Amino acid sequence: MKNVINYYYHLNFEDIHQNDLYYKFTVGDSLYYFMLYRRNIEEVNDIYEVSNILINNNIYCHQIIPNINNQILTFVNGEAYILLKVFYSSDRKIKLDDIIYFSNKTLGIKNKSSLNRDDWKNLWSNKIDYFEYQVNKLGKKYPLIRDSFSYFVGIAENAICLLNEVNNYDMFSVSHQRIKKDYTIFELYNPLNFIIDVRIRDACEYFKSSFNENTFEQIKWYIYYNKLTINECLMFFSRMMFPTFYFDIYEDIINNGGDEKLLIPIIDNIPMYENTLKKLYLYLRSLFNMPDIEWLKTI
Repeated sequence: MKNVINYYYHLNFEDIHQNDLYYKFTVGDSLYYFMLYRRNIEEVNDIYEVSNILINNNIYCHQIIPNINNQILTFVNGEAYILLKVFYSSDRKIKLDDIIYFSNKTLGIKNKSSLNRDDWKNLWSNKIDYFEYQVNKLGKKYPLIRDSFSYFVGIAENAICLLNEVNNYDMFSVSHQRIKKDYTIFELYNPLNFIIDVRIRDACEYFKSSFNENTFEQIKWYIYYNKLTINECLMFFSRMMFPTFYFDIYEDIINNGGDEKLLIPIIDNIPMYENTLKKLYLYLRSLFNMPDIEWLKTI
């Protein structure tokens, strides 16, 4: 791989470190990652455009380096790779403050692109329809999915219905495909994770990946500190309801042969999940006229 990188990028270096997803090396004081590109190839130009917009606005995400043919992707043995010059190499786990800083710094940055993920209603509805089809075909093989799927679909349908109350929203920020509590600073600033969505997306996914007894108080602080509008509060609550943490594992089980036992902690955590949603619902009702959701009215 050293010869490939030298040929396509005219970079010379001594040592290279490899894992399943990337090759890592340094040239002088600069760190580079030659990473497998696992997203839709049609998105790569928009990812490159967004990363350049950020850098030009002094938001230093990792820089995508085109090859000698001015192409963003380099194909090696049939696999697509992309070269990143790394600005933040820290493996420190992200904090809520990091997410808020990134979302607010990139607020208003637009892209006419394949990266937009703001049509939650259609995206979620199509996802649920497809999952229901899969479970009807394959559910007998997976007892934990069979026993829990209907509950989480019901919650998801509540979340989708709530989106009917949201008016048009036109303030977007650079977000991530999926933020989780064990994300690192390196991953936060990796453009290969970028999408375009509303600013509350990443915070919601962070909260959902780290439910604990203090989550509700953190959410209250987040809503107050960021001065969320009514539309943002509705979208925030809808996304908090939508159980991506369950469906992500579901997809890994069905599509990749993942271990069904990974659903057990999710199922065991339902009481805390519901309690947090109920507290948040009552809190938002104290701020504005939230739609009625009967099962959330009492704790």
